[in-house]
Amino acid sequence: MKFRTRLTLAMLAVVLIATAVGLLASASQVRASYREALHDLFQSGARSMIFVREAEMGAVKARCRRLASLPRLVAAFEGENLEDLYLTADDELREFGRRASEFAVGGRANSGFLFLDATNKPIGDGSGRPDFDARVAERWAREPAEVRATSAQRVAFVDDRGTPTEVLFTPVIDPATGERLLTLAIAFPYRVAAAVPTAGGGELRNGLLLAGKLFGGQLPGEVSATLAAGVGTSQDASEVEFQNAGASWIAYRKPLDPMDPSAQLVVAASLEPMHAALRRLMLSALASGSIGVILGVIVALVLSRGIARPISQLAEAARRVGSGDLAVRVPVGRRDEIGQLAARFNDMTHGLALRDKYRGLLDLVADPGIAEEMIGGTVDLGGVTTPAAVIFCDIRGFTPLTNRLSAHEVVDLLNEHMTALTEVVYRHGGVVDKFVGDLIMAVFGAPKPGTDDAVRAARCAVDMVMTRARINQGAKHPIEIGVGLAYGDMVAGCMGSRQRLNYTVLGDRVNLAARLCSVAPAMCVYADGAIRERLGAGWGVTPLEPLKVKGFSEPVQAYRLDSMETVKS
Repeated sequence: MKFRTRLTLAMLAVVLIATAVGLLASASQVRASYREALHDLFQSGARSMIFVREAEMGAVKARCRRLASLPRLVAAFEGENLEDLYLTADDELREFGRRASEFAVGGRANSGFLFLDATNKPIGDGSGRPDFDARVAERWAREPAEVRATSAQRVAFVDDRGTPTEVLFTPVIDPATGERLLTLAIAFPYRVAAAVPTAGGGELRNGLLLAGKLFGGQLPGEVSATLAAGVGTSQDASEVEFQNAGASWIAYRKPLDPMDPSAQLVVAASLEPMHAALRRLMLSALASGSIGVILGVIVALVLSRGIARPISQLAEAARRVGSGDLAVRVPVGRRDEIGQLAARFNDMTHGLALRDKYRGLLDLVADPGIAEEMIGGTVDLGGVTTPAAVIFCDIRGFTPLTNRLSAHEVVDLLNEHMTALTEVVYRHGGVVDKFVGDLIMAVFGAPKPGTDDAVRAARCAVDMVMTRARINQGAKHPIEIGVGLAYGDMVAGCMGSRQRLNYTVLGDRVNLAARLCSVAPAMCVYADGAIRERLGAGWGVTPLEPLKVKGFSEPVQAYRLDSMETVKS
């Protein structure tokens, strides 16, 4: 492909990329602005609906508090005069000359009222609807005992045969003893507010999400399943997007009353006005991009005429350099970037000629293979057999411990534990090979062997137990560990697949250390005979009965390391 063609295509690519970036930035700004405005509308709408509801319920709460304080009501209850009990409540709850059975709030006629005794059972005939009375009693019984024992009013929501109903519970307290005698419950069907028009021809719809079921009829059914998860577990408002009949919606939920978070006010609106604005923006960007493409082609053709000839000269000179002619030079007749490129090309050919001259001199005084390694600087990490010590350390009783903790607590506990033991390994000059669940594997002597690898590994193993014991003194969840270590010849190198390699060690000494770790009691260190032979005076070592270890035909003589002469940093 010719340079002029490439330059033209490059100009087109620049124009298209600039158009796409501008379109994405504009679309992101439009989307963010619309979402922000919609979020503000959601919040203001939700606050308004909740405020109206609280204002409507204010008079009911005051009237019920007054009723609960009447001595006549307490006297009727203590005298077991149920008829007088309900007549007293009916008289007190009259509003503008209407009977309590017709008492309404905000245009909502109440569903009835009833009294509950100290055992949360309906008293008398209640509202005249036994099934409804039972649901109300059951809902009040779910309140904490300390809440039911106070004089504070509570609001809760129940599903009255497909009708969401809010119930105001007002305890009646014995003035003499301060104990709850009975509880007045008065219920009102919840009324969904009318939809509010929004900019762009949309609507702000609302409904009530109660115990995973959506009420109100304004919202699509998909929002019920989408928002039901987690309802009643948080006091915080939240937003979620969902699809309905191919259209995008966004819904906002907020607890209708902090006393009963299972009842969620849901406010939702369609995102179609936003998508329509984005489509208009895309059409405008396409028109602008088409004009930019035409102008780009014209500019590319003009520029390519002045650039193509010197570029061709550079291409020919590069071909000659590739053939070995380092004496070639390109004429420098311009002061722009093309002229600078020609000058740099000439400097490059001069430098290549000098490099070949110096390389020839290096080959005269040194072996060519050695010279190649010196220039390349490569390092070989292939597999080798080397004496080394390996440590395995894992947690005792880790599975039962994790069953009592959350996932977050388990991760924090493991991270704290592994960090402390890793610092111990590094302090004694070891290498952390890997972490496997609650197990840590460390190596001393690979890839760089030393004369005291076994002793440093033993010090590290005992220090691990001492460090863990020190941490346990102030730990919320103390941990006990078992440690096994062995020393001997093992294979060390990079092992794995072509896509991924790990530097590690293999061999029967590695297997023996793992087996000793598995049989070591909590907060104990088991070592093999090779480790014991290399320990000097001052160590507390207890020989064990020969152990039958899986993978070894003969019993293995092991030792318990009880103490060390010093813990060297």
